[in-house]
Amino acid sequence: MDPLVIVAGIPTLLAIYGVICRKRMFFLLGYFLYSLIVIPNEIITYTSNGEIAHLSYAFLWFIQAVLAFPNKLNYDGTKVFKSFGVKVFFSLSAVNLFGIILVQAMPVSLELTDTTKNIAALYHGILALLPLAGLFLMTTNRIPVSSND
Repeated sequence: MDPLVIVAGIPTLLAIYGVICRKRMFFLLGYFLYSLIVIPNEIITYTSNGEIAHLSYAFLWFIQAVLAFPNKLNYDGTKVFKSFGVKVFFSLSAVNLFGIILVQAMPVSLELTDTTKNIAALYHGILALLPLAGLFLMTTNRIPVSSND
């Protein structure tokens, strides 16, 4: 099994922990670290075979990294924060839904076995669903409100 798949489980678990404990910092950190795994991998693949698609994949996950860059801002319950949160959550979900499609469309090779593809698709599936859980918690006012002093 590809060691990258095992390493990718750590950010996925961090994001899960962030949702369960309602800790935005860990949620975002998980997505940010996952992006830092995908980006170099896709750039290396692009430099080895020259397929522009891999550069575009790296760019897409760079957008995820920017959106999920961890910060210590607390959820303050304002409409502005909610509006921004909705956009970020939908964007993170969309990137990872694309990740499922992308992984499943890739051909099986020595580096990318069926098992590796399935595990990677599972990680992307989890990362596609977690923002929807966060969105639900935020829109139903189930995330603790605190100030950003």
